[in-house]
Amino acid sequence: MKTVFVTGATGTIGSVTVDELLKKGYKVIGLAKSESSADKLRAKGCGVIMGDLNDKDALRKGATEADGVIHLAFIPDYEHMDRCLKVDKQASAVMLEAMKGTNKPFVNIVGTLVLSNESGTPSDENTPYSKASGFGERAINEQAALDFAKQGVRAMSVRFPPTVHGKGDTRAWIPALVKSCHDNGVSIYIGKGENRWPAVNLEDAANFLVLALENGKPGKKYNCIGETGIPFKNIAVAIASKQILPIKTMRVEEASKYLGFLAYVMAMDCPTLSDISQKELGWTPTHNTLQQDIADYY
Repeated sequence: MKTVFVTGATGTIGSVTVDELLKKGYKVIGLAKSESSADKLRAKGCGVIMGDLNDKDALRKGATEADGVIHLAFIPDYEHMDRCLKVDKQASAVMLEAMKGTNKPFVNIVGTLVLSNESGTPSDENTPYSKASGFGERAINEQAALDFAKQGVRAMSVRFPPTVHGKGDTRAWIPALVKSCHDNGVSIYIGKGENRWPAVNLEDAANFLVLALENGKPGKKYNCIGETGIPFKNIAVAIASKQILPIKTMRVEEASKYLGFLAYVMAMDCPTLSDISQKELGWTPTHNTLQQDIADYY
């Protein structure tokens, strides 16, 4: 039975991923920065290493003791993104240095927003990186992790869409959007609402990560996408229906007064394909769509 070290093991995606690993017979060691997180992991029968992304000894220990790593943890402080990106890069480097020459799998995580969508056509695994501030810098971190594929690590990267949705999601983009719309009494979309968001269900994402761990190739980039591009007006309508709210279009500058930074993400047109990844990993999404999950959970 193999052992997997998971950072972010009690987060939204991490919790479901840990369950999927355990279901498939893996042992799991989770990084925990609090006793409450450690207790959640122990209750599932997981091992625990206390620490956070700044704790080099904890990260090195996890990467050394396990047979593979899924690195899900990321500090979501969007007002200090430079610092978050620096911490992420250093944390990955510590684990990857400990894994050099072992051929162990290391699954790095970024978002599909690192990809350029200037042409309006859906991005895929081979689309060039975005040059937009914040997203471009995270792409640098992805490439730094993938470079370890040349140093005896089966390093790969999984890209998640703006929303990884489903039961248990309480902290990501959709919960934040629903809360803001509820607080302000209106469900908002930008312009005509024709800009498109890709999405994937939490359980499908967890299954994707385990398949990447098992079958992913060194240096490869994989897009974890269940739906290529949902017109954002459809998302706003689904939220309005569930929350019994009116729906309203706004300019992005106006919407930012209600939603802050989220308004600018809402306005992005970022359809993304995963055909290459689905074929290579043998993955097919089977769980709820985003609109179904809005109706059921949000």
